[in-house]
Amino acid sequence: MTLFRLECKTHIKTLLIWIIVVGLLTLGLVSLFPAMKDMGLQQMDLKAMPEEMLKAFNLSDMALLATIKGYFGYEYQYVMIATGIFAAMLGTNALSREESEGTINYLYAQPISRLSIVGQKMLANSILYTLYWIVSMAVAFLVCLIFKESGASVSNLFKAFSQLTFAGWVMGLTFLAVGFLLSSLLSSNKSATSLSLGLVFLTFILGVVGKLKTDFQVLVYFSPVDAALPSAIFKNGIEWKYIVTDLIVTCIASLLAFWIYRRKDLKV
Repeated sequence: MTLFRLECKTHIKTLLIWIIVVGLLTLGLVSLFPAMKDMGLQQMDLKAMPEEMLKAFNLSDMALLATIKGYFGYEYQYVMIATGIFAAMLGTNALSREESEGTINYLYAQPISRLSIVGQKMLANSILYTLYWIVSMAVAFLVCLIFKESGASVSNLFKAFSQLTFAGWVMGLTFLAVGFLLSSLLSSNKSATSLSLGLVFLTFILGVVGKLKTDFQVLVYFSPVDAALPSAIFKNGIEWKYIVTDLIVTCIASLLAFWIYRRKDLKV
C-alpha cells in the first residue's frame, strides 16, 4: 500500500486548503442569514420572471428564504459546484500526473500492477474526498445551528443534513470516477483543471436546461449536482432515481478507467 500512502501524502495540503476555504465561505454565507431575513428578502416580487426560470435556479419559493434551511439550501448550491470541481480535479490528476511528471518510472520499478495502481489511487482519492465532505458538512451544520431562526427544529435540521451528506457524497464520487476515466485517457495533467471545470459546469448547465423545459427533463439525469441540490433535498428529500443514476455512472466510469489504463501505452 505504498502508493496509497504516497497518494494521500501528496494531496493532504490541497485537502486542508479546500476544507479551510470552504469552511470560511460557508461561515461567511450563513452569517448573512439574520441580516437578509430582517431585510425581507423572502418578500421580493419575482412574478415577472417565468416560473420555469425560477425553478431552474431554485427560487420558486422565496418564502423559504426566511428559514435557515431555505436560505442555506439556496446559497450552498454554489459550494456544491465547487465541491464537484474538487472531486473532478482529484480524479483527472490522479493517473495522468504520473506520466506528465515522469514518476511512472518509479511506479514501474515497484512490484505493482496497473490494476493495483488504479485501485490504490481510487481508494486514496475516495477517502480524501470523503474526509473533505464530512468535515465540510459538519462545519455547515454547526454554523447553521449558530445562526438558525428561533423555533427551528434541530432534529429536522439534522435529518436534512444527513440526507444532504449522503447525496453530496454520491455526487462527488460520480465526478471523481468520471475524472479517473478522463485521466486514464490523458498523457498529461496540464489540461486537468480546465477539463474539471468544463465537466462540472457543462453538467450543471444541462441540469438547468432540463428544468427550464419539460421536453428536456431527461437532461437532469446528466447533472450530478442536481441529484444533491440542498434546496431540493431540504424540501423534498432524496430523489433516489438521480442517486441510482449517479451510482451507475460511477461504476461504469470506474470499470472503464481500469480497462483503459491496463491497455494504455504509457510514456516512460
